[in-house]
Amino acid sequence: MKNISIRSFLGLGLLGVDMADDAVNVVELIRRRGKLACRHCGSAALAAGVMLEGNVEDLQGLAAAVRLACRNSGSGSTRVALAMPATSLITHVIRLPAGLPEEQLEILVELEAAQYMPFALEDASLDFVMLGPAPPLAGQTGREIEVLLVAARRASVQRRLDAAAAAGLTPVVMDSEALALQAAVGQGGWQALPDGGLAYQLAWGLALHRYAR
Repeated sequence: MKNISIRSFLGLGLLGVDMADDAVNVVELIRRRGKLACRHCGSAALAAGVMLEGNVEDLQGLAAAVRLACRNSGSGSTRVALAMPATSLITHVIRLPAGLPEEQLEILVELEAAQYMPFALEDASLDFVMLGPAPPLAGQTGREIEVLLVAARRASVQRRLDAAAAAGLTPVVMDSEALALQAAVGQGGWQALPDGGLAYQLAWGLALHRYAR
């Protein structure tokens, strides 16, 4: 297997792909003089019924729009970052003992997740983010951390992955739309894109993953 250095990995392009209900928007970023700027951006309208409230109803129709948006952007990158909408996600902040090995932490997260999901654990795609130390509770003896639990139906996640693959792309990141938008607002720069950049805000936040957001 060929070794890939961090420098060469970051040199690979990454497209942020926003699959909205009415359009697909894509952004690729580049760093110039220490600042991030748009290298490529493009969009393609979606026919009615292709996406419905964040759900992929017409996979081939979505794949065609993704291909067109990428072609309109002028980017040759095939690695993409995608996101799930808030309506498809279950999020919950849980408290767990601090200092646990990652393997044990994953087991506890799964046990906690089962309490909050309206579907079976085997049908879920799970992820979690450690937020930091948890505020101490009355009578608490050991240290705890707060963990953000994020879950979605595996089938919903797979539909977006399949649409990207059908468009000839390779998904390398699956984020949440809320976190990607938060990253875009914090970073800024998207306002310089067409029409104030609002349509590209989410794709910009996803494209930030190239620079270890």
